[in-house]
Amino acid sequence: MASVGELNREAVDQYLDYIASVRLLSSKTVRSYENDLRKLELFLNERSIPIYEITHEDARRFAASLMTGAYKETSINRFLAAARGFYRHAYIMEKCTYDPFERISSQKRGRRLPSVLTLEEVRSVINQIPTDFISLRDILMFNIFYCTGCRLSELLDIRTDTIEYDQKRILVHGKGDKDRYVFLTETVVTMIHRYLEQRSSFYGYSIASSKLLFINHFGKRLSPSSVHSIFRKYQLKLGINKRFTPHVFRHSFATHMLDNDSGIRVVQELLGHASISTTQIYSHVSNERLKRVYESCHPHGRKK
Repeated sequence: MASVGELNREAVDQYLDYIASVRLLSSKTVRSYENDLRKLELFLNERSIPIYEITHEDARRFAASLMTGAYKETSINRFLAAARGFYRHAYIMEKCTYDPFERISSQKRGRRLPSVLTLEEVRSVINQIPTDFISLRDILMFNIFYCTGCRLSELLDIRTDTIEYDQKRILVHGKGDKDRYVFLTETVVTMIHRYLEQRSSFYGYSIASSKLLFINHFGKRLSPSSVHSIFRKYQLKLGINKRFTPHVFRHSFATHMLDNDSGIRVVQELLGHASISTTQIYSHVSNERLKRVYESCHPHGRKK
């Protein structure tokens, strides 16, 4: 007879197969669900609780264990959302008689504004003069991040055959398996050409023939950890005393677009946000822009 642990694993595996094959969620999303549900599975296995026999009290204990486990509110809410999804499906399939997590509230998230670089700080990064191939690669990477607002994963997945030089745009593959165009300046297009020309002599033809734009010495996709190391190196080199990451460049792209009167819907499309609510955090526009809008729009605020 199968153990509780084996039955619990089988139940989670069946649900993961359902969201992959029926709901057609992306492989990355399925892996995220799996990581979250394995946490619940482990909690139940340690207490010998069959996954379809969990009570409201068990669900509360699981939520309490997350809150005392030094997890951020976002992580706790993600764990709970995965559990709710699992049990909603189990209820529909008549494998349990109720959703034990329906009474568990999500953690309230503090509205934390994103860290943003000033325009002068961005310029100090992207306007550097490359001295060799590696510095050219790094500066090109910074330029593409700021020019497009790409996520790190999107930038690392860029293929040379998705770059449309005449249109000055790139087709990137975003979250939820959604593709979108991001746009380049003439300067960045020229830099890409220069980078690709030098890549062949630096790596050798067999490695440089990779279709990926950013590669390692084996011709494979550059790793996220390598990119973060590059950011740390330049943060020290340039003396930047604030958070300096690929995502900070994305925040800066969005904020500077809004500071220059781009509509929030445009920024939503360029960032690849499924919901406008995700983009709205960037509406914390600078006092400078607020003052400019006030002076141009309010009858008593207009400059004579």
